[in-house]
This record gives sequence, structure tokens and C-alpha cells, in this order.
Amino acid sequence: MFLNTHTSKDRLKIWRDLRNDTSHSLDSIIESFSQIKVCPRFIDYYTPKSWPTPFEIVSEGYLCHSGITLVLLSTLLHKGFILKGEIDLCVISNNINGETGLVGIQNNKVYNFDRNKVVDLDYVKDNATVFHNNKLHTDLISY
Repeated sequence: MFLNTHTSKDRLKIWRDLRNDTSHSLDSIIESFSQIKVCPRFIDYYTPKSWPTPFEIVSEGYLCHSGITLVLLSTLLHKGFILKGEIDLCVISNNINGETGLVGIQNNKVYNFDRNKVVDLDYVKDNATVFHNNKLHTDLISY
């Protein structure tokens, strides 16, 4: 979806087009986000008050695992696939791919653990170390 050759303006346009396109399914949005190359950590997932907005993440290219999760959840909120009050954010260390950062959890479904699909919470529990879980973080996700 976003390439390292894209400018801030390019990334914002791509994201706006994705958010405004009504033909996208949940699976196609997950697929789009799975194509983003994960950058080194930009976001301190333990200090949510310091988090940039999803627009700042896209604009500045803060596309670490946590940044991608926040933009993905913001997109899913905007498109009505998830509801704000139903999402928990959890800091995990993925024992499969070695990535550490935020994942979104809704009704035992986990977003951005396996970047290609939504997985069950039991799968995450079997394949990750959970460091922190806090519902209050969801107040900081916007669209």
C-alpha cells in the first residue's frame, strides 16, 4: 500500500482513497495493510498520550508495527467494520515473526498479529508474549 518512495502527500492520498472507497471488504483492507513494509519502532506503546494521530502516522511515515495497527484500526472504525468501544489494544511480542507492538482485539478476534488475516485470541495466546492490555488506549484511535 505505502512504499518507501511515496511522499507524505502520496501516502495521505492513498489512505484517503482507501477510506473513501466503499467497495473494500474487511479482507481486502487487511490485505492492503499487510503489504506495508514494517519500519523500526517509532511509537512508544507504553505511553499512549505521546502517540501521534493516524493522520500524523501516515503523513510522517511512522509505519512501525504499532503505527500500522493504529492506522488499520482507524480505517476499520471509519468504514464501520469495528466499533470504538469494542476494541482493546494490547502490546505483544509475536513469537512467530519477532515483531513487537500493538494489536487490536475485538470479540476474541485479533487485528495485525498475523498481518495477512484476522486471527483468534487463543492463537495469539499460544504464539505471543502479552506485555500490556488496556481498554483506555482505544480513546486515542481516531478517524
